[in-house]
Amino acid sequence: MGSSAVFRRRARAAQLAKTGLTNRQIAQQLFVTTKTVEVHLSAAYRKLGINHRSQPATVDLAAGA
Repeated sequence: MGSSAVFRRRARAAQLAKTGLTNRQIAQQLFVTTKTVEVHLSAAYRKLGINHRSQPATVDLAAGA
């Protein structure tokens, strides 16, 4: 999977997390494992300096994912 595909997956996972879905629900929608969602969200949050899942409500995750 190319880096642009990873970016799109990471951004989509972050957008879904922002709507309040659980990691499991996100995994089901993206057809990936829950662990993959955790990795995507961790990378997106780290890049944006987010320390807690509740913070993304005020951040445009897709822009920084």
